[in-house]
Amino acid sequence: VLHEFLGTFIMVLCTFVLLMLVFTFFERLGDIIRNRTPLVTVGAYLFNLIPSMVYTLLPLGVLVAVLVTFGVFNRSSELTAMKATGISIYRVIVPVLVIAAILAVGLFLFDESYLPAANRRQEALLSVIKGKPAQTFLRPDQKWIFGEQEPGKPGRIYYYQFFDPDHDRFANISVFEFDPDSFSLTRRIFADTAHWDPPLNQWIFEDGWDRHFQGEAVSSYDRFSLSAFATLTERPSYFKKENRQSSEMSFIELSRYIHDLRQSGFDTMRLRVQLDHKIAYPLITLIMAVLAVPFALSISKRGSLAGVAAAIGVAIAYWVVAGTFEAMGNVNVLPAFLAAWSPDLLFGLAGGYLLLKTPT
Repeated sequence: VLHEFLGTFIMVLCTFVLLMLVFTFFERLGDIIRNRTPLVTVGAYLFNLIPSMVYTLLPLGVLVAVLVTFGVFNRSSELTAMKATGISIYRVIVPVLVIAAILAVGLFLFDESYLPAANRRQEALLSVIKGKPAQTFLRPDQKWIFGEQEPGKPGRIYYYQFFDPDHDRFANISVFEFDPDSFSLTRRIFADTAHWDPPLNQWIFEDGWDRHFQGEAVSSYDRFSLSAFATLTERPSYFKKENRQSSEMSFIELSRYIHDLRQSGFDTMRLRVQLDHKIAYPLITLIMAVLAVPFALSISKRGSLAGVAAAIGVAIAYWVVAGTFEAMGNVNVLPAFLAAWSPDLLFGLAGGYLLLKTPT
């Protein structure tokens, strides 16, 4: 059972990852040509994208592998032979469930150790491919990004601890202005929070100060409770990223980050959902293995393609349900724990019920 399952699982996972790499390459091809990105950079981006793909596709690989393995066993009457010798279906699936549990634990440890760093590298390379402004990626909780450079005007560098893309709001933001020729600092603006005001078409800074420099000396210093700066022309879309920030942090790092933001009074519901999701998602690997067994025994006579189709259908159903509950959690309709764990609970109960109804 292990030999057949592991062989099928590795083949299926490699196939899915390869297909996703090809799809991603052609998806980014327009940006690659437009920005004349070197092929070395593209290769490094795709290489660092593989860990994220493995993390996302591994539960689906387990699901397909179980369906194909037990479907073949049933079609070749091997399961019938096992039952004839007194071995129940429950005993036959134990090796697969043990491997699925090990993979689930490994997936969590993988997300804790290697995956965040790989996601940060691939996000940095994607920024180069898309021709985005220079910015830092090593510390997702401490972000530096170059502002738009306008001829004859000072350069700007933004530093912020947190940016809420849904409400266009910053936490602990600093704006450094410098002379583009000498790169000497000429001004620094700091605020506890800043938000975008659409009617004014400007950033509104709250509870901060504005400091000007003349060489190494401070020429002026003004505190404010509310202020806008017409020279800051970058719109909210300038700071928005494609990838979720939580994917670039481990469970411990994200937990500390949420604690800091909550002390600053920010709504961290979306991040708390992702924190619980970091534990709930690896567990779906084991749940998919349980769910696949009764499906495999019921569709085995229709062939392996039917098993693959059923696996993709179950996976789509899971992603739809998970996305729905996550969206409900993000808008505070559900607690973070329920938003992250409800899909696991629903599919786990369904898999357990179908497995218990299967003739052993």
